Amino acid sequence: MMKLLKIEWNKIVYYKATRTFTIIYFIILIAAALILANIKPNIGGIKVNFVKMGVFDFPVIWQNLSYGIAILKIFIAVIIITNVTAEYSNGTLKQNLIDGLSKREFLVSKVMTNLIFALLSTVFVFGIALTLGLIFSENRENIFQGIEFIGAYFLKLSLFFSICLFLSFLLKRTAFAFLGLIVLWMAEGMISLAEVLLKALLGEGFKNIDPQGFYISNNLPLSTSSKLIDFPGINPNGLISGGSVFSYSTVDFSFVIVSVVYILIFTLFSYWLLRSRDL
Repeated sequence: MMKLLKIEWNKIVYYKATRTFTIIYFIILIAAALILANIKPNIGGIKVNFVKMGVFDFPVIWQNLSYGIAILKIFIAVIIITNVTAEYSNGTLKQNLIDGLSKREFLVSKVMTNLIFALLSTVFVFGIALTLGLIFSENRENIFQGIEFIGAYFLKLSLFFSICLFLSFLLKRTAFAFLGLIVLWMAEGMISLAEVLLKALLGEGFKNIDPQGFYISNNLPLSTSSKLIDFPGINPNGLISGGSVFSYSTVDFSFVIVSVVYILIFTLFSYWLLRSRDL
């Protein structure tokens, strides 16, 4: 395992674009949290104070930050896709196999890289959330309540990265892999729209449709990744009284199970592509 990690480490460190995006990503993680804690934007003539709104209160901070920061995962997606597609364009995949690396070991090295990136990002988010919570939260009794969102964040990134890995092996070119990601996102959106129309036509009507009740579209790969950490709930009483506007919720563990299944499926498909294709 250490041999595989060393090979991947050298590829990331000595490839300028990958190294640059990695550094930018972790800088933005910290910068985004600091900006959110300090800015007070004026929206419609009303000054918005995120601290007073309860963004950083325990236990809702775990969901708030993991939900917001997860948007930045696209930076790591660039690294993962570029890292794999460069193996084809530069011929390093073929050279690695000639040097004695098996296709299984090659895939394992890529999967381990994905997991390490997901783990490092998760540790950063945990540290940022804990620090900001200790500084700004008025509630110190339930510090680690809701910490399951940090685990969901790790799983969310792992699933998204496994999709990126599969598309990289499938399409072999950076631009095509990103296009494939966009097509997948659009296809899931079309399926979701079709499900809405079908439910309306079957008599439920648009007003009575519950998006949480969607079975097919909610359990598609990108939707599952999104549903692992849903949009933070709003507390109406907080809006009226001026207290915390966010309500505490928990991770839906049905999406955890579906995510694990998808990770296994995309990893197995990646291995199948690697084994069945000529290099």
